[in-house]
Amino acid sequence: MTVKNMEKIAVITVNYNGKEDTLEFLESLKKLETKNCKVRTIVVDNASNDGSVSAIHKAFPKVDVLQAGANLGFAGGYNKGLEYAQIWGADYFLLINNDCLIGDADLLTELVKTLKSDPEIGLVSPKIYFAKGFEFHKDKYKEQDLGKVIWYAGGKFDWDNIGSLHRGIDEVDSGQYDEVEEAEIFSGACVLIKKEVLEKVGLLDEKYFLYFEDSDLAKRAKMAGFKIYYNGKTSVYHKVSRSTGLGSKITDYYHARNRLIFGLQYGRFRTKFALLREAVKLFIFGRPAQRLGVLDYYLGIIGGKTDFMELSNNIEYPLKLSIGIVNYNTADLTKKLLQSIFKKDSGYDAEKMEVIVLDNGLLDSCKEEIKEFLPKVKYLQNSENEGFSKGYNKTIKFSLGEYYLMLNSDIEVLERALSELVRVEDEFKGEVALGGKLVFPDLSNQDSAFYLPTITGALKEYFLAQPGSYFMYQPSGEKPVKVEGVAMACLLIPKKIIKKVGLLDEGTFIFFEDIEYARRLKEHSIPAYFVPKARFIHYHGGSTKRIGQEKATEHLVKAAKHYHGMFYYTLLTFVLRLGQKFGRVETPVTKWKTTAMSP
Repeated sequence: MTVKNMEKIAVITVNYNGKEDTLEFLESLKKLETKNCKVRTIVVDNASNDGSVSAIHKAFPKVDVLQAGANLGFAGGYNKGLEYAQIWGADYFLLINNDCLIGDADLLTELVKTLKSDPEIGLVSPKIYFAKGFEFHKDKYKEQDLGKVIWYAGGKFDWDNIGSLHRGIDEVDSGQYDEVEEAEIFSGACVLIKKEVLEKVGLLDEKYFLYFEDSDLAKRAKMAGFKIYYNGKTSVYHKVSRSTGLGSKITDYYHARNRLIFGLQYGRFRTKFALLREAVKLFIFGRPAQRLGVLDYYLGIIGGKTDFMELSNNIEYPLKLSIGIVNYNTADLTKKLLQSIFKKDSGYDAEKMEVIVLDNGLLDSCKEEIKEFLPKVKYLQNSENEGFSKGYNKTIKFSLGEYYLMLNSDIEVLERALSELVRVEDEFKGEVALGGKLVFPDLSNQDSAFYLPTITGALKEYFLAQPGSYFMYQPSGEKPVKVEGVAMACLLIPKKIIKKVGLLDEGTFIFFEDIEYARRLKEHSIPAYFVPKARFIHYHGGSTKRIGQEKATEHLVKAAKHYHGMFYYTLLTFVLRLGQKFGRVETPVTKWKTTAMSP
């Protein structure tokens, strides 16, 4: 198998205040045999406050540490990692708890072999031992048997009592479960999933947060026609219940609630009746967290419960800034942009920043043009052009920085522009969105800010001769100034703001993304600032011109209708046409706002 065609395997784990376990797990990964595949290790951090991120990044700089920004639980955390790995193009996904340890170098080889043996096999788990010293009944075993006690060797689902049953649990391994065979369940502690499963049935269901999300995925996979397998020829070790603790409030709550969610969705009628009867009993006589779990089920409360979370006020990121670039038929411009980023005077810091380039379709791929910048640039490729928002959303999901900077491919970075944006954002403590100052190639000013488009603004611009009321404008002064919106050709957004406001609207192919996002920022009371000292050359229209004028106009009209709604779009169009015919000012047709903000 050539390097180019090597299968990609993503090893994904979730960390939540488990620094020591995660570091030990990552160290154990060094044992894996990976010469016949490409492996990418992804640690999703669920907003730990124990210094996990900095410790992991320092000890394992090649590991991708993805900050979730909040405690998303097992399901949400793994979904973050799965999305990241899907964008990378993984063929297989190894979900493995951070309290596991690798003992067998051939783990990946064996599990992949099982999945390849039958196209219907979609998921496979290895044999799982209790890590030495973590056995439930360690005192009953001989010293030489510790580390050989089985926790999982395949199993089945007990539909009468709604729970997974592990075969071989608490038995000392003597080779009795060394076969490779079909199983009813897999273990969420360690499972290899092939991409076709996720493409067909989707990711983990985040309503569970913790417990039963693996049972739910197993059920959906089997309903979709996939088989689940157990491979007893390979194994891992598991520090059982290291994350939540046996009999803890967390275990009581999520097990009680999620058992009802799962059982009442998939169980037989008789089982559902028994569950409801047991729920009443548990609500009256159960422990406090169990009673709360039952109550929340009936109240329809799903996902994570903040009562059981230790909130972090100091969320760490492995990098300060991620720069996202989407290329579509602009290989020459993308190369110029990268050259400007990596100049010594741009403010780029290789230890604290990263650059992501997405080829949005195979037409005029920029990969060959930018090969001198690989692999220090994270390169992604779509098979077809998915549009502006979808493309940049992929780079956001694939980014690791605390701040995300969106740059059009027709941008060039000028002196200290990157460090200036970061400096200003730090001064605002990551609470604002920032736009740089755009200039033409001759360094003359280019309009970079705007007010949200309204009929009132159009009347002021056209009939009252108040420039900047509707069309874009250039704020004056040398200090950062608050504006309603900034051009998305150069927009810096902290991740915590993206978490509040969301990703770009994918309802349009191109145009109106910056206006729509500015409106959402305003709705969330998040300020936007124009930063005049952070200057960027903008080859105005360099990207959009290459899709053709007719196609661009078609996308523009669709985007305008999507943003404004049909009624307001029609009314605004009428006002604009009146303004163009009878207005007191003549707006240059070369203004970007004429094409990007007018319907």
